[in-house]
Amino acid sequence: MRVPEIWPSSRPPRANPETAGRQLLADRALAAGIDLGLCYVLLVAPISYVVLSGVPVLDPHGPIAVALSLGVLVPVNLTYTFVFEWRYSRTPGKVARSLMVTTAEGEPCTLRASAVRNLLRYVDGLGVPPLLYAVGVLAAAVSPSGQRVGDRVADTVVVRSGRLDRPVAADTGGTARDEADPVGENDSGAERRERHSGG
Repeated sequence: MRVPEIWPSSRPPRANPETAGRQLLADRALAAGIDLGLCYVLLVAPISYVVLSGVPVLDPHGPIAVALSLGVLVPVNLTYTFVFEWRYSRTPGKVARSLMVTTAEGEPCTLRASAVRNLLRYVDGLGVPPLLYAVGVLAAAVSPSGQRVGDRVADTVVVRSGRLDRPVAADTGGTARDEADPVGENDSGAERRERHSGG
């Protein structure tokens, strides 16, 4: 999968509010793993290497350097997630798993909601190794809408995303549906006959 294929567009897709729930937990975990990996490979590791290369007593490939870079990963990842969810309602990891964050009313994630739900990842992330993030997983598992602590306080939910909304084709008189399905593949037989007869 190429990075451009998982980069969110500025036009959010349709949210499917009825899909919120515990059944999305595995996809949410996979999305979080993708985002952590992207943060580490694209941001934390290169920056850590450059910075630690300037410290003569530290080997930039050594265990101390790796531990420091992993420690930096948490706040960097939270900032990354906050920005993507505020600007696009989804991160690259969520795009890859067809997920998005909305308000409880189904609206795109706001600045405040993204800030609250991501700051409270520090609470959701509590647990004892190897059960890290136990608080968040338990809260989401007992919530009918799959809300972790951060979601409950921010009044957000994670849902499946649909296709991108299509603008109405003003110059041709076409509709959003016509753009999404220009050849009428999703039309019924009667609709196809009407289209071909010019009616």
